Amino acid sequence: MPIGEPLETLEFSVLGEPSPEGSTRAYYIKKINKTVVTHSNQGSLEAWRNRVATEAQRALEESCWIADSSSAYALDVDFYLTRPASVQPHKRLHPIVKPDLDKFIRAINDALTGILFADDCQVIALNITKTYDDNLRPGAHIKAYRYANTTAKPKKIKKEEVELGPLDEFEEEYEDPRD
Repeated sequence: MPIGEPLETLEFSVLGEPSPEGSTRAYYIKKINKTVVTHSNQGSLEAWRNRVATEAQRALEESCWIADSSSAYALDVDFYLTRPASVQPHKRLHPIVKPDLDKFIRAINDALTGILFADDCQVIALNITKTYDDNLRPGAHIKAYRYANTTAKPKKIKKEEVELGPLDEFEEEYEDPRD
């Protein structure tokens, strides 16, 4: 966990079925001499990222959040998924099937880059859950924390400012036999 108290906290929810970052595929098209990269779920992923970015921007309107390249950030993200009709609550309490948590959080980090933080490499801690909650609409609840990433430079102590301690006094009274 990060050191110290966060400088700022921002909290918001995003409604809609969460979409994971899909597997990417790259194709080389010889006729146009270009490589094209596609996601397996491009349409739903783009819509989900846009919703996340929009809700983050709305939350920023009411805060003093600073997105800089020198801070460290942490995220708590709770994903609420729709329970499939074929899965009764007594048969499966938790969503232990695909999509994976890491793909969900990659989509969130990509959506928040340039909005809550300059680059997602600045995220130093994650607390992520995915659950079925039949009482809530599907979506994600996001809590972001900004931490200082520097400390005050230690003050250099001059030799004259150092007080003599008990050992220093002892050394003054002690006579070295080699003298």
